[in-house]
Amino acid sequence: MTVVAPVDFELDPTASGLELLRRWARKADTVGGFPQRLSARPVEFEDGLVRIVCDLDPGHANFIGLVHGGVLASLVDVAGGSAVMTILEPGQSLLTTDLSMRFLNAAPIDCARLETVGRIVFRDARKAVVEATVSTADGLVIAQGTVGVAIRAGR
Repeated sequence: MTVVAPVDFELDPTASGLELLRRWARKADTVGGFPQRLSARPVEFEDGLVRIVCDLDPGHANFIGLVHGGVLASLVDVAGGSAVMTILEPGQSLLTTDLSMRFLNAAPIDCARLETVGRIVFRDARKAVVEATVSTADGLVIAQGTVGVAIRAGR
């Protein structure tokens, strides 16, 4: 069983979302909490776009040896929030408001890694919509989803 540390990530209100994303990418294995348990980390990002990888282990499996649907939904959610992070100004935060999923193919737990690409398809000052695709390393599309994200003003 993987031991997960408590969350150890400073949300600096003077940093942009892109700066926070860069910090997460540099210390992905030590941030603690759910991101560490999920074993997901950003590996590529730019304005409105992110690529997340997830290294699979037996803890990601359902009872029949496939990647659990909750893992796939989590990856879509993480990609949605991370894509929106790329556009946040210092002091702003985000919150997922809705998530829809399409499970297209099964992913055996032994495929070792999943990649999720999230791309902003709509945005205004208060919200964004991200489309995300989860694939195996060899390009088989496993799931697609859409994430609604609220952009919250700094406090």
